[in-house]
Amino acid sequence: MPAYRPDIDGLRALAVLPVLFYHAGFAFAPGGFVGVDVFFVISGYLITSLVHGEMVAGRFSLARFYERRVRRLIPALCVVLLFCAVAAAWLLLPRDLRYFGGSLTATTTFLSNVFFWLEAGYFDLAAERKPLLHTWSLAVEEQFYLLYPLFLLLVLRYRPKHIVAVTAAVTLLSLVASEWAVRYTDSAAFYLAPFRAWELGLGALLALRAAPAPGDGRVAEVAAWLGLFCIGASVVTFSWQTRFPGLSAGLPCLGTALVIWAGSGVPTVANRLLSWRPLVFVGLISYSLYLWHWPLLVFAKQYAIRELSVDERSAVLALSLLLATASWRFIERPFRRPDGVFGRKELFWAAAAALGVLCVSGLVAVASAGWPQRFDARALQLLAGSDDRNLQPEICSELSAADLLAGKACQLGAATGESTVVVWGDSHADTLMTVFDRLGAESGRSVLFLGKIGCAPLLDVERLDLPFGCKAYNDAARRLIAASGATRVVLVARWPHYTHAPTFRHEERTRLVLADAQSTRPAVEQNDAVLARGLERTLDFLAPRQVYVVATVPEIGYPVPEALAQAHRLARPLDIRPTLDEYRERQRHVTALLLGAAARHDFLLLEPAPLLCATGRCQVEQHGRPLYFDEHHLSNSGAQVLAPLFAPVFR
Repeated sequence: MPAYRPDIDGLRALAVLPVLFYHAGFAFAPGGFVGVDVFFVISGYLITSLVHGEMVAGRFSLARFYERRVRRLIPALCVVLLFCAVAAAWLLLPRDLRYFGGSLTATTTFLSNVFFWLEAGYFDLAAERKPLLHTWSLAVEEQFYLLYPLFLLLVLRYRPKHIVAVTAAVTLLSLVASEWAVRYTDSAAFYLAPFRAWELGLGALLALRAAPAPGDGRVAEVAAWLGLFCIGASVVTFSWQTRFPGLSAGLPCLGTALVIWAGSGVPTVANRLLSWRPLVFVGLISYSLYLWHWPLLVFAKQYAIRELSVDERSAVLALSLLLATASWRFIERPFRRPDGVFGRKELFWAAAAALGVLCVSGLVAVASAGWPQRFDARALQLLAGSDDRNLQPEICSELSAADLLAGKACQLGAATGESTVVVWGDSHADTLMTVFDRLGAESGRSVLFLGKIGCAPLLDVERLDLPFGCKAYNDAARRLIAASGATRVVLVARWPHYTHAPTFRHEERTRLVLADAQSTRPAVEQNDAVLARGLERTLDFLAPRQVYVVATVPEIGYPVPEALAQAHRLARPLDIRPTLDEYRERQRHVTALLLGAAARHDFLLLEPAPLLCATGRCQVEQHGRPLYFDEHHLSNSGAQVLAPLFAPVFR
């Protein structure tokens, strides 16, 4: 066994605490998510030190290795999963419980990272409604543990002298792939093991002595403090707007590697500080602490049906610390002893049985559609609002530029008639399809619908955060509008979403970056200027036509059907309606932008607020039906409220 290094347990503490503070929403740790990357480097180092040492000494056994991993990971995980299953069955709404069931099954089969990657999408559940979201990193490590010993065995058998070179090559290949993926498929870059392997590989290279241990105390001291600085700088300067992982993850990973490397030689002050007993203790319980904190935060928010206060978030983290301490003392430690609760054979059978029961429980939650029988008719009526929308966006709102040019653009309204109206926009245009379809049919007009989810009608503007191809799509839309002979164009978008502040209230934070030919260093902070330029280009192109710009509908910031149903079920008073003043403040920048554009272009501004906010608060429900199907998209019922707004378009 490698010599025990208490400073690495202290480093674990510096990894898990920022993650907790970030998940709890504390502003002083906007980049706390990098703690997971610190864990990956540590894991790569420790596992390689153990496995490579045993292989070289001829003492390695796959069975013994997997036994140690099972003792280390499975008992505490099963306890947390059991708690989550019970809490989810009591508290979660049907759609959330069904999703939870899928994630539970994936977690028990060590594939939760793949599950969350496959489920990621524009209308995916918010992170704070996924109690097992944090298990994606455990799945990455479990996949590493499963395959990495086999990799080492093969290399040591056929290329033992090139073990460092081969490991370095695989690490570099993974890093290049990660940087590519973060640009073109960021959800895969975040969740999938091949794009995270380089972080574990960096730790492995340290264990393989790719860099000899420092012999000079001054060099080691500088390296250790520089490493801590890199980790700390990542925690306080990174944020949800940082493109991550890719090369950005190199800063915390390099910092971790420097700290580990410095401690492998002569003692340093930094490594002695990391060996401080309170830090070491937090490092010892870090696994259980990581397991407990996120589900507790999720269930607390679900029960409160609102954002937690600072005191409440602090209390949840304190409870996590207590449960983690108990888990470490009474579950982790007894099971980790080879002569403890079970022998190897009994351990494997017990682990398989526990995971099997949990897996079946997850499948039952999925098969039962989230067990809706737990709710009364009123709650189910409110929840039905989540499906009161276009359930097949791929037919009209997820077409590509090639689809448009191939003649697959959607026609609404009259089957035959004068096609003088074009609707061009993003997913907020998609929510109004039923209205335009009805008004077009009633007026005898055919409506050309050019709506693409995630893409505002901004010519020559690209979204760098998503692989949607907005620029190409809008180029194709421009060609279709020019060829259509349409004289009226309706522009619909969630305009504030494309500014420096993409999200509102309780809504999950989204990294959205716009860029055009004039962008030098694209960033969220530059979105306002790109939005203004893109709108100018669009209005210039449409100048010969009558243009209607639809102001953004009031955003709510809470998933409306779910919030209303949960409040009804828990008999909890809840008012999530934004005030008219809040709406105006949210629209302030966009309003100024549109007023400036109106001075140069002839268009009509159609404002939904008078219809939805007539009482001074913006309505979220009418006649028992939610007017939104999520935080900001109108339901079909909500869209019908706005029908009078579009009468001038068809007059």
